[in-house]
Amino acid sequence: MSPIRAVLFDLDRTLVDIESGIRSAIEGHLLALGQPAGPGEYARWKEYEEEFVTRFVAGELGFQEQRRCRARAMARSPEMTDDEADLWFEGFHQRMTAGHRLFEDTAPTLDELALRDDLKIGIVTNMLTVYQLEKLGRVGLEAERFDCVLGLDLLPAAKPDAGAFLAGCAALGARPGETLFVGDEPFTDAVGARDAGLRGIWLDRTGRAEQFEVGELDGIEVIESLAAVGGML
Repeated sequence: MSPIRAVLFDLDRTLVDIESGIRSAIEGHLLALGQPAGPGEYARWKEYEEEFVTRFVAGELGFQEQRRCRARAMARSPEMTDDEADLWFEGFHQRMTAGHRLFEDTAPTLDELALRDDLKIGIVTNMLTVYQLEKLGRVGLEAERFDCVLGLDLLPAAKPDAGAFLAGCAALGARPGETLFVGDEPFTDAVGARDAGLRGIWLDRTGRAEQFEVGELDGIEVIESLAAVGGML
């Protein structure tokens, strides 16, 4: 196993807790509109998020259009104009971004890695770069702490395509075999990284590993906290 010279991270649900904000925002937004809220509506939101964000990442929908699609679906109002859908989503978005937080293990882990002068650190994410840079600023995580921040618009293809991971390695001046990739999605992040020649690390914060069959995650190292990353170097 080659010595590690670089670490690449996913951003959402890896370094930044966005899910807590999403859950509270969808409930608060629906209540403010006088509409039913609760677990069932949150589950509906997650279904639409999976559907339309996946289509955005695949290039089938534009960034704003996938937002409008989610707004129309949640409002059960396909006849919404673009302006109405934008207004609906903006109400949700303001509540959601107010709830963005760093995970408790994010800053200590990055501080530990920063002590290694020969180590490069970067972010590779399937969301637009400018949007993710704004998010870093909101949660108090300086973009300057990273040697690269590559969003979907700066990648040759979205994760799990090998090109996404190799672009991160190139930006850090590291070979794939000497680069860790840490992300919260087992296949999009860890398996994709492994198949591109990196060491794929699945950050399983919620204990999902037991759901997978033997062999599905061959070659993938599973951790429950970012605190484990420093020991992998």
